[in-house]
Amino acid sequence: MSRRGALLLETLVALAIVVGVGAFTLRSVGNTWEALEQADQRRRCNDAAVAVVRMAQAGFVGIGDLRSESLPEVLEQSVYAGDGEAVELEVETTPSPEPGLVLLTVTVTHLETDTAATVRSLVPSDLRVDEVVR
Repeated sequence: MSRRGALLLETLVALAIVVGVGAFTLRSVGNTWEALEQADQRRRCNDAAVAVVRMAQAGFVGIGDLRSESLPEVLEQSVYAGDGEAVELEVETTPSPEPGLVLLTVTVTHLETDTAATVRSLVPSDLRVDEVVR
């Protein structure tokens, strides 16, 4: 094999390695970006669920007010920091052994990415203890 042929072969092998590493890097960056987006959606859902629970604990909203699948608003602002139309609220209450309290389970789901966060807390009861809201 001539010297020129060997140099051409080495150049092609090096180019193939660089292209392969570049493709792997781009795929890794894309996967990382998707994971960051999903983590951000999960954080937003968790923040909204915590806000709803805190509002119920403070008495700003009653458990009966949470029966709709939309998030409550504070000063005409959604508690979800993002596209409020793309989230769903699910509320469940279960009786607590403590009088006047119920275990409130709030799940906020982002419908486009199917990302959800659930928060549970004891809150004052404003409905019959044996009633379960779903």
